[in-house]
Amino acid sequence: MILFCHKIILSITITGAVFLTSVTAGLSAVVVFDDATTVRTPIRIKVLTKSRFFARGGRLVDIYLNEHHLKRILTGGDGYGYFKYTPRKAGLNSIEARSGAHSASGLHLVTHKNDKVIIIDIEGAFKDAVFSESVRENSREAVNALSEEYKIIYIRRFFDKDISRSWLEKEAFPKSAILDWQGINTIKLLKKRGLRLDAVIGSAAVMAAAKKHVEHRYTFEKSKDGQMVNGWDEILDLLQPAAPPENRQNRLPVQEIAVGAP
Repeated sequence: MILFCHKIILSITITGAVFLTSVTAGLSAVVVFDDATTVRTPIRIKVLTKSRFFARGGRLVDIYLNEHHLKRILTGGDGYGYFKYTPRKAGLNSIEARSGAHSASGLHLVTHKNDKVIIIDIEGAFKDAVFSESVRENSREAVNALSEEYKIIYIRRFFDKDISRSWLEKEAFPKSAILDWQGINTIKLLKKRGLRLDAVIGSAAVMAAAKKHVEHRYTFEKSKDGQMVNGWDEILDLLQPAAPPENRQNRLPVQEIAVGAP
């Protein structure tokens, strides 16, 4: 009986979260999708025009890259519109789409081909449960430390991109592109564009998709396709460059405690 009640509560929680995601996405008149590529590798800016919950094509959309107007495009019958460009330098490009009185923004991460990249599954790496509000211990500090040596790409499997970005900002994680997870196809596309995928951190399902394509795979779940870890401090130790022990012991920030005079 208790197990049955738990299943009902979980079902209500998941349904509510998915409904909230759908409502949030549905109210947007235009959507911009995040993406990633390497310098001098062409990439498409992808947008979607909507009317409430449904795609609506035939809309004019002005595309901006780092606040510079690129072009006005017309979305197709399915609501999607594209504009291809070739990034000339590495960085985090800001993409904005304006359609009538509505606008939306996104990010394109552009790396050098020798930059090491870590893919992080938001729901599987930062939370004890998919819909939990709590954050795994030391995850914020570890990812910020890793971002000094690696480029970070986030993937989302359940929540809307805007919800995910707001949560990451609230929790002070490094800013970067958030990609829609399409399983192994996401990994293959990034590698095709020349990104050096050095590690992936997330759920067992993500480990399975990445097992033939990414060398270092870490998960907090039982998995035959990735190395199970107990905490983010362990991941940080595994991914940091080889260094003398005296230079490795204080990678995570140490909280200073004020001590009064005796």
